Amino acid sequence: MRRFYAVALLVVLSAVPLVAQTWAPVWKLTTPAYLTREDINDMAMVKAGFDTDKDGWGEFLCTWTDSDSNAVCMYEATGNDAYKLVWSWVVPVNGNSFMGVAVGDVNNNGTVDIVVSYPSIAGTDVNPLRLWFFEWNGVTGTNDYGVKDNVTGLFTYSGGYNLGVIDNYDIRPYSLVIEDMDGDSKNELVVGVRQEGTSVRSAYVVKVDGDFNGFYFCEIKWKFQGGFGGSNYSTTTGDLDGDGKKEIYMFVWNKFTLRIFECTGDTSYATRFAVDTWSAAENVDHGALDAVRVADVNNDGTKEMYIASTEPNNEIFIITGVSDLANLTPANIKRLYTIPKTSAGKFRSMWVADPDHDGKTDLMIGGESNGQIFTLEYKGTGDPADSASWAHQVIFDVWAEAGASAGLISPRLFYGSPAGDMDKDGKDEYVFVNYSPDYSTWADDVPLWVIEMSSTSDVRDGSAGVPAEAGLMQNYPNPFNPSTTVPYSLTNRSKVRLEVFNVYGELVATLVDGEREPGLYQATWTARVPSGTYFARLSVEQLEGNGGAFRDVKKMVLLK
Repeated sequence: MRRFYAVALLVVLSAVPLVAQTWAPVWKLTTPAYLTREDINDMAMVKAGFDTDKDGWGEFLCTWTDSDSNAVCMYEATGNDAYKLVWSWVVPVNGNSFMGVAVGDVNNNGTVDIVVSYPSIAGTDVNPLRLWFFEWNGVTGTNDYGVKDNVTGLFTYSGGYNLGVIDNYDIRPYSLVIEDMDGDSKNELVVGVRQEGTSVRSAYVVKVDGDFNGFYFCEIKWKFQGGFGGSNYSTTTGDLDGDGKKEIYMFVWNKFTLRIFECTGDTSYATRFAVDTWSAAENVDHGALDAVRVADVNNDGTKEMYIASTEPNNEIFIITGVSDLANLTPANIKRLYTIPKTSAGKFRSMWVADPDHDGKTDLMIGGESNGQIFTLEYKGTGDPADSASWAHQVIFDVWAEAGASAGLISPRLFYGSPAGDMDKDGKDEYVFVNYSPDYSTWADDVPLWVIEMSSTSDVRDGSAGVPAEAGLMQNYPNPFNPSTTVPYSLTNRSKVRLEVFNVYGELVATLVDGEREPGLYQATWTARVPSGTYFARLSVEQLEGNGGAFRDVKKMVLLK
Protein backbone atom coordinates (compact mmCIF):
# COMPACT_ATOMS: atom_id res chain seq x y z
CA MET A 1 0.00 0.00 0.00
CA ARG A 2 1.26 3.44 -0.88
CA ARG A 3 2.42 5.73 1.90
CA PHE A 4 2.24 9.50 1.96
CA TYR A 5 4.79 11.64 3.75
CA ALA A 6 3.47 12.78 7.14
CA VAL A 7 4.61 16.34 6.41
CA ALA A 8 1.74 16.62 3.98
CA LEU A 9 -0.67 16.59 6.92
CA LEU A 10 0.77 19.93 7.97
CA VAL A 11 0.03 21.61 4.67
CA VAL A 12 -2.67 24.26 4.94
CA LEU A 13 -4.92 23.76 1.94
CA SER A 14 -5.96 26.85 0.08
CA ALA A 15 -9.34 25.53 -1.03
CA VAL A 16 -9.95 26.27 -4.67
CA PRO A 17 -13.18 24.77 -6.02
CA LEU A 18 -12.54 22.51 -9.00
CA VAL A 19 -15.97 22.20 -10.53
CA ALA A 20 -19.19 24.19 -10.32
CA GLN A 21 -22.46 22.37 -9.84
CA THR A 22 -23.18 20.11 -12.78
CA TRP A 23 -26.26 17.95 -13.19
CA ALA A 24 -27.21 15.25 -15.64
CA PRO A 25 -30.41 13.29 -16.38
CA VAL A 26 -30.17 9.75 -15.00
CA TRP A 27 -33.75 8.42 -15.20
CA LYS A 28 -37.01 9.11 -17.02
CA LEU A 29 -40.57 7.94 -16.41
CA THR A 30 -41.28 6.08 -19.65
CA THR A 31 -43.78 3.46 -18.47
CA PRO A 32 -46.37 5.05 -16.16
CA ALA A 33 -48.87 2.90 -14.32
CA TYR A 34 -52.47 2.53 -15.60
CA LEU A 35 -52.13 4.81 -18.63
CA THR A 36 -49.98 4.88 -21.71
CA ARG A 37 -47.21 7.43 -21.78
CA GLU A 38 -49.18 9.61 -24.19
CA ASP A 39 -52.09 9.82 -21.73
CA ILE A 40 -49.92 11.37 -19.02
CA ASN A 41 -50.07 15.03 -20.00
CA ASP A 42 -51.11 16.55 -16.68
CA MET A 43 -48.35 15.47 -14.29
CA ALA A 44 -48.55 18.26 -11.75
CA MET A 45 -46.53 17.55 -8.60
CA VAL A 46 -43.65 15.55 -7.16
CA LYS A 47 -42.35 15.31 -3.59
CA ALA A 48 -39.09 13.54 -2.74
CA GLY A 49 -36.46 13.13 -0.05
CA PHE A 50 -37.94 10.47 2.24
CA ASP A 51 -37.59 6.77 3.06
CA THR A 52 -41.01 5.83 4.40
CA ASP A 53 -40.39 2.07 4.56
CA LYS A 54 -37.01 2.49 6.32
CA ASP A 55 -35.06 0.23 3.96
CA GLY A 56 -32.36 2.79 3.11
CA TRP A 57 -33.60 3.51 -0.43
CA GLY A 58 -35.10 6.91 -1.20
CA GLU A 59 -38.56 7.42 -2.66
CA PHE A 60 -40.59 10.06 -4.46
CA LEU A 61 -44.32 10.61 -4.90
CA CYS A 62 -45.81 12.05 -8.08
CA THR A 63 -49.37 12.97 -9.02
CA TRP A 64 -51.31 13.50 -12.18
CA THR A 65 -54.62 15.33 -12.24
CA ASP A 66 -57.06 17.15 -14.53
CA SER A 67 -57.44 14.04 -16.66
CA ASP A 68 -59.96 11.21 -16.87
CA SER A 69 -57.82 9.12 -14.53
CA ASN A 70 -56.23 10.78 -11.50
CA ALA A 71 -53.59 9.01 -9.43
CA VAL A 72 -50.73 9.16 -6.96
CA CYS A 73 -47.67 6.96 -7.53
CA MET A 74 -44.60 6.19 -5.42
CA TYR A 75 -41.30 5.23 -7.01
CA GLU A 76 -38.33 3.90 -5.04
CA ALA A 77 -34.64 3.59 -5.88
CA THR A 78 -33.55 0.00 -6.44
CA GLY A 79 -29.92 0.61 -7.38
CA ASN A 80 -27.69 3.21 -9.00
CA ASP A 81 -29.92 5.39 -11.22
CA ALA A 82 -32.68 2.76 -11.08
CA TYR A 83 -36.25 3.31 -9.84
CA LYS A 84 -39.44 1.24 -9.84
CA LEU A 85 -43.11 1.77 -9.05
CA VAL A 86 -43.79 0.42 -5.55
CA TRP A 87 -47.21 1.89 -4.68
CA SER A 88 -50.07 3.70 -6.35
CA TRP A 89 -53.63 4.83 -5.78
CA VAL A 90 -56.26 5.89 -8.30
CA VAL A 91 -58.61 8.59 -6.98
CA PRO A 92 -62.18 7.22 -6.91
CA VAL A 93 -63.88 10.57 -7.59
CA ASN A 94 -63.47 13.35 -10.13
CA GLY A 95 -61.61 16.55 -9.30
CA ASN A 96 -61.29 19.99 -10.79
CA SER A 97 -57.66 21.03 -10.19
CA PHE A 98 -54.31 19.82 -8.89
CA MET A 99 -53.81 17.65 -5.80
CA GLY A 100 -51.16 17.95 -3.10
CA VAL A 101 -49.19 15.39 -1.09
CA ALA A 102 -47.33 15.29 2.22
CA VAL A 103 -45.52 12.62 4.22
CA GLY A 104 -45.49 12.41 8.03
CA ASP A 105 -47.21 10.98 11.10
CA VAL A 106 -50.50 12.83 10.79
CA ASN A 107 -52.36 10.93 13.56
CA ASN A 108 -49.41 10.75 15.97
CA ASN A 109 -49.29 6.98 16.42
CA GLY A 110 -45.62 6.58 15.50
CA THR A 111 -46.30 5.30 11.97
CA VAL A 112 -45.71 7.38 8.85
CA ASP A 113 -48.64 8.37 6.63
CA ILE A 114 -49.11 9.68 3.12
CA VAL A 115 -51.66 12.50 2.99
CA VAL A 116 -53.29 13.56 -0.28
CA SER A 117 -55.38 16.69 -0.80
CA TYR A 118 -57.81 16.50 -3.69
CA PRO A 119 -60.40 19.01 -4.96
CA SER A 120 -63.15 16.39 -5.16
CA ILE A 121 -66.22 17.30 -7.17
CA ALA A 122 -69.56 16.70 -5.49
CA GLY A 123 -71.51 14.35 -7.74
CA THR A 124 -72.98 11.00 -6.84
CA ASP A 125 -71.43 11.63 -3.44
CA VAL A 126 -72.69 15.08 -2.46
CA ASN A 127 -69.93 15.56 0.13
CA PRO A 128 -66.86 13.50 -0.86
CA LEU A 129 -63.58 13.40 1.00
CA ARG A 130 -61.07 16.16 0.26
CA LEU A 131 -58.23 14.78 2.41
CA TRP A 132 -57.17 11.15 2.06
CA PHE A 133 -54.89 9.35 4.56
CA PHE A 134 -52.75 6.28 3.80
CA GLU A 135 -50.94 4.71 6.75
CA TRP A 136 -47.83 2.53 6.30
CA ASN A 137 -48.14 -1.09 7.43
CA GLY A 138 -44.96 -0.78 9.52
CA VAL A 139 -43.02 -3.60 7.82
CA THR A 140 -39.49 -2.47 6.89
CA GLY A 141 -38.91 -2.72 3.16
CA THR A 142 -42.62 -3.04 2.34
CA ASN A 143 -44.29 -0.15 0.52
CA ASP A 144 -47.86 -0.82 1.66
CA TYR A 145 -49.82 2.34 2.48
CA GLY A 146 -53.53 2.30 3.19
CA VAL A 147 -55.75 -0.75 2.98
CA LYS A 148 -54.58 -3.41 0.52
CA ASP A 149 -56.91 -5.71 -1.39
CA ASN A 150 -55.11 -9.04 -1.16
CA VAL A 151 -56.83 -10.30 -4.32
CA THR A 152 -56.24 -7.38 -6.68
CA GLY A 153 -53.20 -5.90 -4.91
CA LEU A 154 -54.77 -2.43 -5.16
CA PHE A 155 -54.86 0.06 -2.29
CA THR A 156 -57.56 2.25 -0.85
CA TYR A 157 -57.35 4.89 1.83
CA SER A 158 -56.98 4.32 5.59
CA GLY A 159 -59.11 7.35 6.43
CA GLY A 160 -60.21 10.74 5.18
CA TYR A 161 -61.87 14.07 5.92
CA ASN A 162 -64.16 16.45 4.07
CA LEU A 163 -62.93 19.56 5.95
CA GLY A 164 -66.32 19.87 7.64
CA VAL A 165 -68.04 21.55 4.70
CA ILE A 166 -71.72 21.38 3.75
CA ASP A 167 -73.06 19.20 0.94
CA ASN A 168 -72.31 20.20 -2.67
CA TYR A 169 -69.71 22.73 -1.56
CA ASP A 170 -66.81 23.55 -3.87
CA ILE A 171 -63.57 23.47 -1.87
CA ARG A 172 -60.15 22.86 -3.44
CA PRO A 173 -57.40 22.07 -0.91
CA TYR A 174 -53.85 22.09 -2.22
CA SER A 175 -50.85 22.82 0.07
CA LEU A 176 -50.14 20.36 2.91
CA VAL A 177 -47.73 20.56 5.85
CA ILE A 178 -47.53 18.00 8.69
CA GLU A 179 -45.95 19.72 11.69
CA ASP A 180 -46.28 20.27 15.44
CA MET A 181 -47.54 23.83 15.33
CA ASP A 182 -48.47 24.45 18.99
CA GLY A 183 -45.50 22.76 20.70
CA ASP A 184 -47.44 19.90 22.33
CA SER A 185 -45.29 17.20 20.65
CA LYS A 186 -48.19 16.19 18.43
CA ASN A 187 -48.48 16.98 14.75
CA GLU A 188 -51.19 19.02 13.13
CA LEU A 189 -52.07 19.14 9.44
CA VAL A 190 -51.85 22.60 7.87
CA VAL A 191 -53.98 22.82 4.73
CA GLY A 192 -53.85 25.65 2.21
CA VAL A 193 -57.04 25.91 0.16
CA ARG A 194 -56.63 27.24 -3.35
CA GLN A 195 -60.30 28.26 -3.48
CA GLU A 196 -63.57 27.59 -1.73
CA GLY A 197 -66.91 28.86 -2.85
CA THR A 198 -66.46 31.58 -5.46
CA SER A 199 -64.15 34.09 -3.80
CA VAL A 200 -62.77 32.61 -0.57
CA ARG A 201 -59.09 31.68 -0.13
CA SER A 202 -58.31 29.92 3.13
CA ALA A 203 -55.98 28.04 5.45
CA TYR A 204 -56.94 25.31 7.94
CA VAL A 205 -55.21 23.61 10.87
CA VAL A 206 -56.60 20.10 11.32
CA LYS A 207 -56.05 17.72 14.22
CA VAL A 208 -56.22 14.01 13.36
CA ASP A 209 -56.44 11.64 16.30
CA GLY A 210 -57.11 7.95 16.81
CA ASP A 211 -56.48 4.68 15.02
CA PHE A 212 -57.23 4.44 11.29
CA ASN A 213 -57.88 0.74 11.80
CA GLY A 214 -60.47 1.49 14.45
CA PHE A 215 -61.90 4.83 15.55
CA TYR A 216 -60.39 8.16 14.54
CA PHE A 217 -61.65 11.70 14.27
CA CYS A 218 -60.63 14.94 12.56
CA GLU A 219 -61.13 18.36 14.11
CA ILE A 220 -60.56 21.82 12.71
CA LYS A 221 -58.43 23.62 15.31
CA TRP A 222 -58.33 26.91 13.42
CA LYS A 223 -59.14 28.35 10.05
CA PHE A 224 -58.78 31.61 8.17
CA GLN A 225 -61.05 32.55 5.31
CA GLY A 226 -60.47 35.69 3.29
CA GLY A 227 -62.13 37.19 0.28
CA PHE A 228 -59.34 37.54 -2.28
CA GLY A 229 -58.88 37.40 -5.99
CA GLY A 230 -56.35 34.99 -7.42
CA SER A 231 -55.52 31.58 -5.96
CA ASN A 232 -53.83 30.32 -2.81
CA TYR A 233 -51.19 27.97 -4.20
CA SER A 234 -48.60 28.51 -1.47
CA THR A 235 -49.31 27.88 2.21
CA THR A 236 -46.32 26.84 4.29
CA THR A 237 -44.83 27.18 7.78
CA GLY A 238 -41.74 28.42 9.63
CA ASP A 239 -40.49 30.72 12.38
CA LEU A 240 -39.36 33.88 10.66
CA ASP A 241 -38.68 35.95 13.80
CA GLY A 242 -37.05 33.07 15.68
CA ASP A 243 -39.18 33.35 18.82
CA GLY A 244 -40.01 29.64 18.96
CA LYS A 245 -43.63 30.16 17.86
CA LYS A 246 -44.57 28.51 14.55
CA GLU A 247 -46.12 30.60 11.83
CA ILE A 248 -48.29 29.95 8.77
CA TYR A 249 -47.53 31.85 5.56
CA MET A 250 -50.41 32.19 3.11
CA PHE A 251 -49.31 33.76 -0.16
CA VAL A 252 -52.20 34.46 -2.52
CA TRP A 253 -51.57 34.84 -6.23
CA ASN A 254 -53.14 38.29 -6.36
CA LYS A 255 -50.53 40.98 -7.03
CA PHE A 256 -48.43 39.92 -4.03
CA THR A 257 -50.94 39.29 -1.23
CA LEU A 258 -49.43 37.81 1.95
CA ARG A 259 -50.70 36.81 5.38
CA ILE A 260 -48.56 35.64 8.31
CA PHE A 261 -50.34 33.93 11.23
CA GLU A 262 -48.45 33.05 14.44
CA CYS A 263 -49.54 30.19 16.68
CA THR A 264 -50.27 31.51 20.17
CA GLY A 265 -52.05 28.46 21.59
CA ASP A 266 -53.77 25.17 20.83
CA THR A 267 -56.53 26.79 18.76
CA SER A 268 -55.23 30.34 18.53
CA TYR A 269 -53.41 31.99 15.66
CA ALA A 270 -52.80 35.73 15.53
CA THR A 271 -52.47 37.71 12.32
CA ARG A 272 -48.97 39.24 12.52
CA PHE A 273 -48.63 40.62 9.00
CA ALA A 274 -51.00 41.45 6.18
CA VAL A 275 -50.31 43.04 2.84
CA ASP A 276 -52.71 43.14 -0.09
CA THR A 277 -51.84 43.65 -3.75
CA TRP A 278 -48.39 45.03 -2.90
CA SER A 279 -47.42 45.04 -6.58
CA ALA A 280 -50.65 46.53 -7.89
CA ALA A 281 -49.04 49.88 -8.63
CA GLU A 282 -46.68 48.28 -11.13
CA ASN A 283 -49.55 46.16 -12.52
CA VAL A 284 -47.64 42.90 -12.05
CA ASP A 285 -49.55 39.91 -10.71
CA HIS A 286 -46.91 38.41 -8.41
CA GLY A 287 -47.89 35.09 -6.86
CA ALA A 288 -46.25 31.81 -5.84
CA LEU A 289 -46.81 28.09 -6.28
CA ASP A 290 -45.17 26.26 -3.37
CA ALA A 291 -42.40 28.85 -3.50
CA VAL A 292 -42.32 30.61 -0.12
CA ARG A 293 -39.46 29.43 2.15
CA VAL A 294 -37.81 30.59 5.38
CA ALA A 295 -34.10 30.00 6.04
CA ASP A 296 -31.06 31.55 7.75
CA VAL A 297 -28.61 31.28 4.87
CA ASN A 298 -25.73 33.20 6.49
CA ASN A 299 -26.16 31.59 9.94
CA ASP A 300 -26.35 34.92 11.76
CA GLY A 301 -29.34 33.88 13.87
CA THR A 302 -31.85 35.94 11.86
CA LYS A 303 -33.97 34.14 9.28
CA GLU A 304 -35.09 35.41 5.92
CA MET A 305 -38.17 34.71 3.82
CA TYR A 306 -37.63 33.94 0.13
CA ILE A 307 -40.38 34.11 -2.48
CA ALA A 308 -39.98 32.94 -6.10
CA SER A 309 -42.60 34.83 -8.06
CA THR A 310 -44.84 33.29 -10.68
CA GLU A 311 -44.95 36.53 -12.69
CA PRO A 312 -43.40 37.47 -15.04
CA ASN A 313 -39.64 38.19 -15.06
CA ASN A 314 -37.93 35.46 -13.00
CA GLU A 315 -37.89 37.60 -9.87
CA ILE A 316 -37.04 36.42 -6.36
CA PHE A 317 -38.07 38.49 -3.33
CA ILE A 318 -36.66 38.53 0.20
CA ILE A 319 -38.09 39.65 3.54
CA THR A 320 -35.20 40.15 5.95
CA GLY A 321 -34.15 41.83 9.16
CA VAL A 322 -37.19 40.56 11.10
CA SER A 323 -36.42 39.98 14.80
CA ASP A 324 -40.05 40.55 15.82
CA LEU A 325 -43.08 40.12 13.58
CA ALA A 326 -44.68 43.07 15.34
CA ASN A 327 -42.17 45.31 13.54
CA LEU A 328 -42.64 43.79 10.09
CA THR A 329 -43.88 46.26 7.46
CA PRO A 330 -44.15 46.21 3.66
CA ALA A 331 -40.85 48.12 3.63
CA ASN A 332 -39.16 44.84 4.62
CA ILE A 333 -40.10 43.33 1.25
CA LYS A 334 -37.18 43.65 -1.16
CA ARG A 335 -36.37 42.48 -4.65
CA LEU A 336 -33.44 40.13 -4.28
CA TYR A 337 -32.52 38.67 -7.65
CA THR A 338 -33.62 38.40 -11.25
CA ILE A 339 -32.47 35.36 -13.21
CA PRO A 340 -32.07 36.35 -16.86
CA LYS A 341 -34.68 34.88 -19.14
CA THR A 342 -33.69 32.83 -22.17
CA SER A 343 -37.26 32.07 -23.23
CA ALA A 344 -40.82 32.72 -22.19
CA GLY A 345 -41.74 31.31 -18.81
CA LYS A 346 -42.02 31.84 -15.08
CA PHE A 347 -41.04 30.29 -11.75
CA ARG A 348 -42.90 27.50 -10.01
CA SER A 349 -41.85 25.46 -6.95
CA MET A 350 -38.88 26.52 -4.80
CA TRP A 351 -37.14 24.55 -2.04
CA VAL A 352 -34.14 25.19 0.21
CA ALA A 353 -31.36 22.61 -0.17
CA ASP A 354 -27.60 22.07 -0.29
CA PRO A 355 -27.19 19.41 -2.99
CA ASP A 356 -23.40 19.76 -3.28
CA HIS A 357 -22.96 19.71 0.53
CA ASP A 358 -20.63 22.69 0.52
CA GLY A 359 -22.42 24.39 3.41
CA LYS A 360 -23.87 27.06 1.11
CA THR A 361 -27.65 27.26 0.80
CA ASP A 362 -29.29 26.77 -2.59
CA LEU A 363 -32.74 27.92 -3.62
CA MET A 364 -33.80 25.25 -6.13
CA ILE A 365 -36.49 26.50 -8.47
CA GLY A 366 -38.60 24.79 -11.11
CA GLY A 367 -39.48 26.86 -14.14
CA GLU A 368 -42.80 26.94 -15.97
CA SER A 369 -42.97 27.09 -19.77
CA ASN A 370 -39.27 27.94 -20.01
CA GLY A 371 -38.25 24.28 -19.67
CA GLN A 372 -35.53 25.06 -17.13
CA ILE A 373 -34.51 24.15 -13.58
CA PHE A 374 -32.56 26.78 -11.63
CA THR A 375 -30.39 27.01 -8.55
CA LEU A 376 -29.59 30.25 -6.77
CA GLU A 377 -26.71 29.60 -4.36
CA TYR A 378 -25.62 31.86 -1.52
CA LYS A 379 -21.88 32.47 -1.88
CA GLY A 380 -21.19 31.99 1.82
CA THR A 381 -20.46 35.61 2.71
CA GLY A 382 -22.22 38.93 2.40
CA ASP A 383 -25.68 40.30 3.08
CA PRO A 384 -28.35 37.80 1.95
CA ALA A 385 -30.41 40.78 0.74
CA ASP A 386 -27.62 41.79 -1.67
CA SER A 387 -27.85 40.14 -5.09
CA ALA A 388 -24.04 40.12 -5.25
CA SER A 389 -24.08 37.52 -2.45
CA TRP A 390 -25.76 35.01 -4.77
CA ALA A 391 -24.95 33.17 -7.99
CA HIS A 392 -27.41 31.36 -10.24
CA GLN A 393 -27.16 28.41 -12.59
CA VAL A 394 -29.47 26.71 -15.04
CA ILE A 395 -28.97 23.06 -14.09
CA PHE A 396 -31.31 21.58 -16.68
CA ASP A 397 -32.68 22.90 -19.96
CA VAL A 398 -35.16 20.77 -21.87
CA TRP A 399 -34.49 22.64 -25.11
CA ALA A 400 -30.81 21.70 -24.89
CA GLU A 401 -31.74 18.13 -23.92
CA ALA A 402 -34.03 17.86 -26.93
CA GLY A 403 -31.52 19.48 -29.25
CA ALA A 404 -34.26 21.80 -30.41
CA SER A 405 -35.00 25.48 -30.30
CA ALA A 406 -37.74 26.76 -28.02
CA GLY A 407 -40.06 27.17 -30.96
CA LEU A 408 -40.12 23.45 -31.73
CA ILE A 409 -41.48 22.23 -28.39
CA SER A 410 -44.71 23.46 -26.85
CA PRO A 411 -44.60 25.15 -23.42
CA ARG A 412 -44.45 22.90 -20.39
CA LEU A 413 -44.61 23.35 -16.61
CA PHE A 414 -42.05 21.98 -14.18
CA TYR A 415 -42.62 21.24 -10.50
CA GLY A 416 -39.49 19.94 -8.82
CA SER A 417 -38.30 18.59 -5.48
CA PRO A 418 -34.79 18.04 -4.04
CA ALA A 419 -34.47 14.35 -3.27
CA GLY A 420 -31.25 13.84 -1.32
CA ASP A 421 -29.29 10.73 -2.29
CA MET A 422 -32.06 8.27 -3.11
CA ASP A 423 -29.88 5.63 -4.80
CA LYS A 424 -27.00 5.73 -2.29
CA ASP A 425 -24.28 6.63 -4.79
CA GLY A 426 -23.08 9.69 -2.88
CA LYS A 427 -24.77 12.14 -5.27
CA ASP A 428 -27.97 14.08 -4.63
CA GLU A 429 -30.89 13.91 -7.02
CA TYR A 430 -33.62 16.35 -8.01
CA VAL A 431 -36.94 15.08 -9.38
CA PHE A 432 -39.26 17.17 -11.52
CA VAL A 433 -42.43 16.69 -13.51
CA ASN A 434 -43.21 17.85 -17.01
CA TYR A 435 -46.79 19.06 -17.11
CA SER A 436 -47.10 19.16 -20.88
CA PRO A 437 -44.96 16.62 -22.74
CA ASP A 438 -44.91 17.12 -26.48
CA TYR A 439 -44.60 13.58 -27.81
CA SER A 440 -45.62 14.51 -31.35
CA THR A 441 -42.73 16.95 -31.69
CA TRP A 442 -40.13 15.15 -29.59
CA ALA A 443 -40.50 11.38 -29.36
CA ASP A 444 -38.20 11.15 -26.33
CA ASP A 445 -40.27 13.54 -24.22
CA VAL A 446 -41.41 12.24 -20.81
CA PRO A 447 -43.68 13.40 -17.94
CA LEU A 448 -41.04 13.03 -15.19
CA TRP A 449 -37.25 13.26 -14.93
CA VAL A 450 -34.59 12.53 -12.32
CA ILE A 451 -31.40 14.54 -12.61
CA GLU A 452 -28.34 13.91 -10.47
CA MET A 453 -25.63 16.11 -9.04
CA SER A 454 -22.39 15.11 -10.75
CA SER A 455 -19.97 17.73 -9.43
CA THR A 456 -17.15 16.52 -7.24
CA SER A 457 -16.67 17.10 -3.56
CA ASP A 458 -12.91 17.62 -3.67
CA VAL A 459 -10.80 20.79 -3.76
CA ARG A 460 -7.17 21.28 -4.75
CA ASP A 461 -4.37 23.13 -2.99
CA GLY A 462 -3.27 25.53 -5.69
CA SER A 463 0.01 26.38 -3.94
CA ALA A 464 1.25 22.95 -2.82
CA GLY A 465 3.00 21.94 -6.04
CA VAL A 466 3.39 18.32 -7.14
CA PRO A 467 3.62 15.84 -4.22
CA ALA A 468 6.52 13.42 -4.02
CA GLU A 469 4.23 10.40 -3.89
CA ALA A 470 0.64 9.55 -4.69
CA GLY A 471 -1.67 8.10 -2.09
CA LEU A 472 -4.58 8.39 0.33
CA MET A 473 -4.12 10.14 3.67
CA GLN A 474 -6.04 9.58 6.90
CA ASN A 475 -9.29 11.45 7.15
CA TYR A 476 -9.73 14.18 9.76
CA PRO A 477 -11.37 14.52 12.15
CA ASN A 478 -11.57 10.82 12.95
CA PRO A 479 -13.89 9.86 14.63
CA PHE A 480 -16.27 12.40 13.06
CA ASN A 481 -19.90 13.56 13.00
CA PRO A 482 -21.28 14.15 10.41
CA SER A 483 -18.56 15.53 8.08
CA THR A 484 -14.92 14.61 7.57
CA THR A 485 -12.11 15.60 5.20
CA VAL A 486 -10.38 12.88 3.17
CA PRO A 487 -7.03 14.10 1.71
CA TYR A 488 -5.25 12.43 -1.20
CA SER A 489 -2.41 13.26 -3.58
CA LEU A 490 -1.51 12.67 -7.21
CA THR A 491 1.89 12.83 -8.92
CA ASN A 492 0.50 12.62 -12.46
CA ARG A 493 -2.71 13.33 -14.31
CA SER A 494 -4.93 10.44 -13.29
CA LYS A 495 -8.36 8.94 -13.42
CA VAL A 496 -9.54 8.97 -9.80
CA ARG A 497 -12.36 7.27 -7.93
CA LEU A 498 -12.74 7.88 -4.18
CA GLU A 499 -15.44 5.72 -2.58
CA VAL A 500 -16.76 4.92 0.89
CA PHE A 501 -17.76 1.38 1.90
CA ASN A 502 -19.35 -0.06 5.03
CA VAL A 503 -18.00 -3.09 6.92
CA TYR A 504 -20.04 -5.40 4.66
CA GLY A 505 -18.28 -4.11 1.58
CA GLU A 506 -21.34 -2.20 0.36
CA LEU A 507 -20.77 1.10 -1.43
CA VAL A 508 -22.37 3.97 0.54
CA ALA A 509 -20.88 7.06 -1.18
CA THR A 510 -18.83 8.08 -4.20
CA LEU A 511 -16.87 11.25 -3.39
CA VAL A 512 -14.77 11.61 -6.54
CA ASP A 513 -15.13 10.08 -9.98
CA GLY A 514 -13.17 11.72 -12.79
CA GLU A 515 -9.84 12.91 -14.10
CA ARG A 516 -7.54 15.05 -11.93
CA GLU A 517 -4.32 16.94 -12.50
CA PRO A 518 -1.26 16.37 -10.24
CA GLY A 519 -1.63 17.94 -6.82
CA LEU A 520 -2.79 17.70 -3.23
CA TYR A 521 -6.57 17.36 -2.79
CA GLN A 522 -9.14 17.15 -0.04
CA ALA A 523 -12.57 15.59 -0.42
CA THR A 524 -15.44 16.12 2.00
CA TRP A 525 -17.88 13.43 3.09
CA THR A 526 -21.05 14.42 4.92
CA ALA A 527 -22.33 11.08 6.22
CA ARG A 528 -26.03 10.31 6.10
CA VAL A 529 -25.61 6.74 7.33
CA PRO A 530 -25.69 5.07 10.78
CA SER A 531 -22.77 5.26 13.23
CA GLY A 532 -20.07 2.70 12.63
CA THR A 533 -16.82 1.88 10.85
CA TYR A 534 -16.38 2.82 7.20
CA PHE A 535 -13.56 2.56 4.70
CA ALA A 536 -12.38 5.19 2.23
CA ARG A 537 -10.93 3.58 -0.91
CA LEU A 538 -8.90 5.57 -3.43
CA SER A 539 -8.56 3.96 -6.88
CA VAL A 540 -6.07 5.67 -9.19
CA GLU A 541 -5.26 4.97 -12.84
CA GLN A 542 -2.38 7.24 -13.81
CA LEU A 543 -2.85 8.58 -17.33
CA GLU A 544 0.67 10.01 -17.59
CA GLY A 545 4.06 8.76 -16.38
CA ASN A 546 4.94 5.23 -15.31
CA GLY A 547 2.98 4.93 -12.08
CA GLY A 548 0.32 2.55 -13.40
CA ALA A 549 -2.74 1.89 -11.23
CA PHE A 550 -3.10 1.42 -7.48
CA ARG A 551 -5.53 1.50 -4.56
CA ASP A 552 -5.31 2.86 -1.01
CA VAL A 553 -7.73 2.25 1.87
CA LYS A 554 -8.21 4.10 5.18
CA LYS A 555 -10.55 3.23 8.07
CA MET A 556 -12.95 5.93 9.28
CA VAL A 557 -15.22 5.97 12.33
CA LEU A 558 -18.57 7.80 12.39
CA LEU A 559 -19.91 8.54 15.88
CA LYS A 560 -23.35 10.17 16.11
